[in-house]
Amino acid sequence: MRTLWIAAALLAATAVGAAQQDAKAFLKQVQQKYRNAKSWEMQVDITVETSFGGNMNRQQVRSTVAMQRPNRVAAKLGASMMMPERELYSDGRTMFVYVPSGKQYMQQPAPSNFSGDNIQFLGEAGLLIGLMERDLDQVGPNAKFQFRGNQTINGRQTRIVEITTNEGNSTVNVRLFVGTQDQLIYRVELNQTMRAPSGQGGGQQQPQSLTTKATANVRYLSFDRPIPVARFRFTPPKDAKEVKPQQQGQPQTPRGQGDGK
Repeated sequence: MRTLWIAAALLAATAVGAAQQDAKAFLKQVQQKYRNAKSWEMQVDITVETSFGGNMNRQQVRSTVAMQRPNRVAAKLGASMMMPERELYSDGRTMFVYVPSGKQYMQQPAPSNFSGDNIQFLGEAGLLIGLMERDLDQVGPNAKFQFRGNQTINGRQTRIVEITTNEGNSTVNVRLFVGTQDQLIYRVELNQTMRAPSGQGGGQQQPQSLTTKATANVRYLSFDRPIPVARFRFTPPKDAKEVKPQQQGQPQTPRGQGDGK
């Protein structure tokens, strides 16, 4: 009888491992579709809720990004807590960042691509693009990939893939809703909990945790279709003032009105 239980346990473990590999392999196919695409235009609506102790914050950001590889971009990026609403244009040679509220712009040589560290130029919308470049084999030894059924998003059938990682005091759960027909991502849900180390804060107080819940809904205006070159060009308004970029450190963005500048 014991042998039968051991055999059943081994079969169950094998089945779980195979299911994880299937979910991971499916995501790699999705990633490859994005990597092979020469251009796309998408609207991304992101809602982020954070909670720490008794403090809660909620923000919504809408951005539209048109991109043609390797380094042509036309984007309108919504305002967030740290950044004003802004526009970004790159024709492959020169990149402009324009803040309408402050009538300020900055120009500098265009980066060779908008991946890696350069993804931050695209703000919250860049998080989705960065996700598609992530090496799934390097997510972490404790990462779990699972299918979580199907769900209809705006009339489109999607397949849900979940990634869960645990590293130290942080737990991250990401769900991607992928079109069953076109293998495009239509929604991303992220839940992250960062727990304070045991004993931090002293006394008898329970350690507080920082939780983040984010949802990104994606609408594709085009995918892997040519975008006119003129779309990526920008001429600063005559009444706009140029701001010189920083020579070192993080990329600078012109400030909007009402932020002390």
